[in-house]
Amino acid sequence: MSIRVALRHRTEYLFDRNVSLSPHLIRLRPAPHTRTPIHEYSLKVEPEEHFLNWQQDPFG
Repeated sequence: MSIRVALRHRTEYLFDRNVSLSPHLIRLRPAPHTRTPIHEYSLKVEPEEHFLNWQQDPFG
């Protein structure tokens, strides 16, 4: 038996004046030790001028 799940997450900030971009920490990647196999995973970040740093949190 297989289960397919598609998740879409969007975080949007609206300010009443111009602001500068700063680092933002999010955890949206499946855990590498999950008992359910992950067949496909993708992440799109906008704006494209970004830096991704993959880290494993203390809980795995």
